[in-house]
Amino acid sequence: MTLDTRRVNANVARSAAGVLSCAHCRQELEGTAENYLTLLPHYEGPVTDAGPQVCADTAEFIDVEIVFRQYYCPGCYTAFRTEVVPRV
Repeated sequence: MTLDTRRVNANVARSAAGVLSCAHCRQELEGTAENYLTLLPHYEGPVTDAGPQVCADTAEFIDVEIVFRQYYCPGCYTAFRTEVVPRV
């Protein structure tokens, strides 16, 4: 990270010019601090991808389909956000 760069969070930095980048590999990211996540590539799969601690049969508890979703850096593939959410 250069002197004119500040961390937005653990994974994202913002330059003095307002450009976002990955704090790990410096890959430039699209968007703003408010919407960059929606513009990142992401993986979406079955809830079981979240690990054995997550119930695989969500139909017992909820009426909508639930998925595992992970947003990641397009440069180094660091996971920026992982969630178990209803399919949109």
